Amino acid sequence: MKKIYISADIEGIWGNSNPANTAKNGYLYSEYCTNMMNEVNLVIDLLFQNGVEEVVVNDSHGNMDNLLPSKLDPRAAFVSANGAYKEFGMMEGLDDSFDGALFIGYHSRCNSPGVMAHTIWGTMVRKIVVDGKELGESGINRLLANEFGVPVILASGDSEYGKQVEELGCVFVETKKTLNNQCALCCSFNELKNRYTYGIQEALKVDEKPAVSSSHTMEITFHHSRNADFVSRMDNVEKMDDCTVRIEKETYKDLYALMRFVIKVCNAYA
Repeated sequence: MKKIYISADIEGIWGNSNPANTAKNGYLYSEYCTNMMNEVNLVIDLLFQNGVEEVVVNDSHGNMDNLLPSKLDPRAAFVSANGAYKEFGMMEGLDDSFDGALFIGYHSRCNSPGVMAHTIWGTMVRKIVVDGKELGESGINRLLANEFGVPVILASGDSEYGKQVEELGCVFVETKKTLNNQCALCCSFNELKNRYTYGIQEALKVDEKPAVSSSHTMEITFHHSRNADFVSRMDNVEKMDDCTVRIEKETYKDLYALMRFVIKVCNAYA
C-alpha cells in the first residue's frame, strides 16, 4: 500500500477520558490535543517506516481544527478547514486514489459502553440507523470509504470500541482499557508504540477491495422532537416519529453529504 488516509478523532486517543477537555474551553484541552498530535504523528511515522509513500490526515473532532499544522509530521499532507464547511466531515479529502484508510482515536457509538461513547453529535443525536442497522461513526464512515473502493484497514480506540471494530473486519489497536464512560486505564506510551508497530504492519498486508452497494436509507434519531420537526421541513427528509427522520439516496456518498447537512442545519437552530 502506497497511499493512506487517516481520519483522526480525539476521544479514543491514549490518555484522554474526560469529555470536558475535548472542547476548547476545557482546562486540559491543550493536553488532549497534544496527545492527539503525538498519536497521529506516531502512526504517520510507522506508515512511512513500512513503505507507505503518501499520507493524508483529516482532523475529525469537533470543529476539526485540533491538529496543529506546525506540529504535524512534515511528510504528511492534511485537510485544513472550518469543520462546518466540510461536505464529508470526518472523511473529507478521501477519494478512490487511496489504498487504505485508518480510523485513529475513534470511540463507541451512542447507547453502548465505551469512553465518551456517542454518535456524530452527542448532545443532539441519539441514534443513526443505516439500511436497518444501527451504526457508530466508524460504521458510517466505513461505508463512505467502501463507496470509493477504499478498505478500512485499521482502527484504534478504547477496549469497548474494539468490540465494535470486529464488525468492520479490520486490525484494531487498543489505546486504553475502558473502566466506564469517563474513566480508562491507559497503557504506557511505550506499550502504545508497540501495539501500533504490530498493528500497522498487519494492516498494510490487507489486499482486497470492498463491495459497493446502491440505494441507501438512513434514520437519524435526535434527543429532542424539535430537531426532527425542524429538519423535516427540508425536501427529501421524512419524519418517522417524534424524534426520528428518514433520508434516502441512490449513492452512499450523496446520503452521507445529506446527513451532514441535516445535522448541521439542525444544530444551527438547536
